[in-house]
Amino acid sequence: MSEGGTVGMSWAAWRRSGPAKVAVLLAVAGILWLGQAGVAEAHPVLLRSSPSDGQTVRAAPRQIDLWFSEPPTSAGLDVALSDRDGKAFPVSARIADQGIHVVLTGFPELPRSVYELRWSVVSKYDLHRLQGTLVFGVGLAATANGRPAETVTGPAGTVADVVLGWLDLAATSVLCGWVLVTALLTRGRYDVPADPMTALRSLAGAFGFLTVFASLARGGRQWSEAAGTDSGLAVLKDSGQLLRWSLREVVLVAICVLLVRQSRRGRSSWAGILTLSCLLLADLVLRAGTSHARGGPLTLAVLALHQASALTWVGGLVVLGILTARLPGRRKDTVEIWRRFGPAGACSVAVLTVTGLLLTGRQVATLDAALGTPYGRALMVKLTLAGVLMALGLRHAVRLHPWLVRRLRPAAAPPRRAQAFAPLLGVGVVLMAVVLAGTPPARGPQFDKPEPAISRADYQVDDLLITVSLGPNQPGRSLLLVDVVSSRRPSPGPITTLTADLGSISGIVLRRTAGGAQGDSRWQAAVDVEATGPLPLRVVAGRNHPGAAVLTTTWVVPSGLAPRPVAVSNRPLAPWTTAAALILAVLAAAAGVVLLRRHRRARVVLPGTVDREPSGVR
Repeated sequence: MSEGGTVGMSWAAWRRSGPAKVAVLLAVAGILWLGQAGVAEAHPVLLRSSPSDGQTVRAAPRQIDLWFSEPPTSAGLDVALSDRDGKAFPVSARIADQGIHVVLTGFPELPRSVYELRWSVVSKYDLHRLQGTLVFGVGLAATANGRPAETVTGPAGTVADVVLGWLDLAATSVLCGWVLVTALLTRGRYDVPADPMTALRSLAGAFGFLTVFASLARGGRQWSEAAGTDSGLAVLKDSGQLLRWSLREVVLVAICVLLVRQSRRGRSSWAGILTLSCLLLADLVLRAGTSHARGGPLTLAVLALHQASALTWVGGLVVLGILTARLPGRRKDTVEIWRRFGPAGACSVAVLTVTGLLLTGRQVATLDAALGTPYGRALMVKLTLAGVLMALGLRHAVRLHPWLVRRLRPAAAPPRRAQAFAPLLGVGVVLMAVVLAGTPPARGPQFDKPEPAISRADYQVDDLLITVSLGPNQPGRSLLLVDVVSSRRPSPGPITTLTADLGSISGIVLRRTAGGAQGDSRWQAAVDVEATGPLPLRVVAGRNHPGAAVLTTTWVVPSGLAPRPVAVSNRPLAPWTTAAALILAVLAAAAGVVLLRRHRRARVVLPGTVDREPSGVR
């Protein structure tokens, strides 16, 4: 093996390393197996319905409710209601309750019969279509159940999405790594031979075109599925995918044009590197907009920063391994290039960890959700791979910077096997990132800690004792009762009007039903509850003297979802992960200051030690 082989693992050495090869193959097989389990859930899921499938109700429902794991698009909603004789009923659909609750209204009072509801929705995130049927009886027992929810996308389509997504993300990772390494070499003004740099520029151009191809192929496959209906174009516009995809393709084409120009010139300028960095950042922001993350621009910015740091770190390891393997006989330059990459890699890891904790609280509701869902298991695998890669990077840092552990020895490049193993771990991290992007997050009403729901509550506003009750306190038609009693005798004045706002329903006018002493009265109104969970409640009691009394509180409507059994904890993770992210950010900043001072002290006290050519490097 040539001297340059000390920094790269040859194919012959790989073939001779039996245990390492078996371990890597087993790891890849495990990742693919877990990835397949995650992709199987990469579609919207019907959480519950009211009425439920096969249920018989005595009174005709005023509305039908469907809850999904992901927000569907408004344009992709397709519902049809008919009785057992095939008679169709008009029905209208709208989306409420943070986008996951579909409310069906507009049908007349249903007579005594058995009904079938055929529904179809399109996910707002990945454009996958889910369809099914719901059978319920009104006054008659439903003798059969509807067809279970199923996706139009088959196994081949989901696997194709993962493969194309992985190619897209891996190619983007190599581009990010190439930009970082090129910037380090330009800043350090290393006399790197032209052949390795030409090969790297060609590699970057090839991966740029691979990104365009993967994005086009994946978008075309998903769009063909969404456009298979009359509302296909409206679905694309409603989901926002059409605009984001068009902008992303423009950005990717601009990246390819810039890479081709640099390849023809045979050099990379600072202006070109800065332009490429901005284009890649724009690509990551547009990519984050198509993910399952929610929470507004701040969450999307955190996700884009998380992706940028992860792809730069992994891609930098890949590009750096390729570059140093093509520098035979230049050990000193090889060590210096790896050392230059160290601070950038450490910053990427710090940003990756902090933003990862923030996103985990957004995407995973509880610890039980992390342990018992495909998303949580895929996240655990990704964290394990990233942890091993971080440990390997720490080992590299100790070899490259002996002053970190106060050792007086020359700096050494990472071992050749470690240089080959690190990119493989990075490939696994990228693969699990694609699986996570295609798997519904472990959040939603089914993971929420049950809110204490009561159907009656007492309040006091000024001199008024107000008792509010809502029955049956569930989505659909309910009766709102309000008892108003003055604690003063004699009462300052009778209640003349009573209005209420509940959730999105405003201007509810209650009528008086009975009265006791002066100032005591009961009011009621029928309301159609549209959502579940905590809803703002506002009650205004009007009177001539001393003026209107206003009650502002929160009313909880139970979701009706069966509570999950608690395995470890059902407490929300978000407060803990956010606190851990803040603490880690402060510790990382402090560690950076300490390491910078130690590095300067080492260069003064031990001049030449860290720059001396190593001896006996593997």
